[in-house]
Amino acid sequence: MERIDPYNPLDLEALGDSLLRHLERQTPHPLTDVPTFVGSGIYALYYCGDVEPYGALGRYNVESQCALPIYVGRAKGPGARRGISPFEPVRQALLWGRIQEHRRSISNVVNLDPADFTVRALVVMPIWVPLAEAMAIRQYRPLWNVRIAGFGIHAPGGGRQQQRISEWDELHPGRSFAKTLKQRRSAVPESRLVQLRAEIEADVDAARKRREQAPARPSEQQPERGTRGRRSQSAASPRPKRR
Repeated sequence: MERIDPYNPLDLEALGDSLLRHLERQTPHPLTDVPTFVGSGIYALYYCGDVEPYGALGRYNVESQCALPIYVGRAKGPGARRGISPFEPVRQALLWGRIQEHRRSISNVVNLDPADFTVRALVVMPIWVPLAEAMAIRQYRPLWNVRIAGFGIHAPGGGRQQQRISEWDELHPGRSFAKTLKQRRSAVPESRLVQLRAEIEADVDAARKRREQAPARPSEQQPERGTRGRRSQSAASPRPKRR
């Protein structure tokens, strides 16, 4: 007799998938105009421009209304280190603040425009933040998480200026702290840009196939880039401003 394992809604895989689906249902906001909100959680950053080597990704996100993030991150809070329960909601604007850090980073570089980015955010209890982030990175394999390192780093502390500059800062010069770090090379080789374009095109093709094979969900209807969305369907997401 065939053995069929019963579905366990509390299985970590099932919980992670539920968090990921809920993130995808959140309204995408322009990175330059994210309403202030409180809480911890995760976010997905989407590129919708045409700067190379990201052109194929930008076109796909415009076409799909933000389906393939370029970066996924989190804001969890101090948690147990300060005796704060991971089962209690965070009352500070931690997740919103982290998104603003990224907006400033992109604004400071010479070849990216924050107006070409949108973001989805999902506020969850701190206990679920690591699982949600891990599932999102595994599912999407975002470019700035898995292929180009350095976007999410902070300015190095004192005495660490001898560390080498990240590849992200090589590709996108302009962040003030990166100017003090050791250069890896004078310029990013053209061969590396060609490789990145090919990898991005492959990622987009794979994402398009997954999207075509997946059953359509009503929540996939999202506002176009640069427009304000309707009120979020979830109490866990930031609310768009009223007109």
